[in-house]
Amino acid sequence: MASRNPRGPPLPHFRPLSNDILGTPVPSSSTLEGKTRGQTSSRTAFDRPPGMTGGHIEVHGLTKTYEGASRAALESVDLTVPHRRFVSLIGPSGCGKSTLLRVIAGLESFDSGEVNLFGATPRELCRRKALGLVPQTPALLPWLTVRQNVALPTRINRRARRSAESPDTLLRSVGLEDAANRYPHELSGGMLQRVAIARAFGLRPDVLLMDEPFSALDEFTREALQLQLLELWQRRATTVVFVTHSVHEAITLSDEIVVMSARPGRVHRVLPVDLPRPRDRQVVTGPHMYALESDVRVCLQSAWEAGAAPDDLIPL
Repeated sequence: MASRNPRGPPLPHFRPLSNDILGTPVPSSSTLEGKTRGQTSSRTAFDRPPGMTGGHIEVHGLTKTYEGASRAALESVDLTVPHRRFVSLIGPSGCGKSTLLRVIAGLESFDSGEVNLFGATPRELCRRKALGLVPQTPALLPWLTVRQNVALPTRINRRARRSAESPDTLLRSVGLEDAANRYPHELSGGMLQRVAIARAFGLRPDVLLMDEPFSALDEFTREALQLQLLELWQRRATTVVFVTHSVHEAITLSDEIVVMSARPGRVHRVLPVDLPRPRDRQVVTGPHMYALESDVRVCLQSAWEAGAAPDDLIPL
């Protein structure tokens, strides 16, 4: 049954907002188990990791194979993300960056290993509304204004309501205060992504997961949004895990860069980024930036050589 929309055509019926991660439905554990190779023995990311507590995101021995696949998407992945650090995942296509992010979010099951978020499972963090996700495509509600979309966390999350900034303050921080009363279909791609980021920070999450949020934008808009994201994060200092294919973007944003190899996906190397904070345009265009880019590219080449060749690679 369609809902009536006074500003346009009928909208499809949507179920009430009860998702654990704002804007991203969390499938049931039974649905997740059906996606993996071992349906009877596959663990979900909702299981409590035994004996793991602490102030970090911890992934140990994580292995995941999709049903019907001949090779694991992730194999024996070990990763530690310290509290309030900004960490980027980068690597060749097919190395499992987004899969790893979705496992941390509790949206994918896995075959073996352990996932711990500051002493809690992904499911527990979702239930506390302490985990935010910004996907590649902004998940805004089309029948709400920009201000109403940004205010949504305070309507569904009592935790965010207690310490929330006003929607207008959040919109001002991403340069969209003049667009507060507009609807998503009236915005450009860059503006939509800024609204999604403002809303995610409005959730006041302990962990913010970002899956190539700027990949569809032009270079100029992308660089501007990177600096706006840095400014937001430096004021709020939540823990961020960020997936990207851009070397420059990873260095600009991160404290550490996790370089992954592919087929199967593994952590190849973790590179520290020793640029000073706070970072501005002068810092991220300085001479040391180019030296860091060279180091990351050399490591990416090594990661490429360490992984198996792509199945669709045509030999010369």
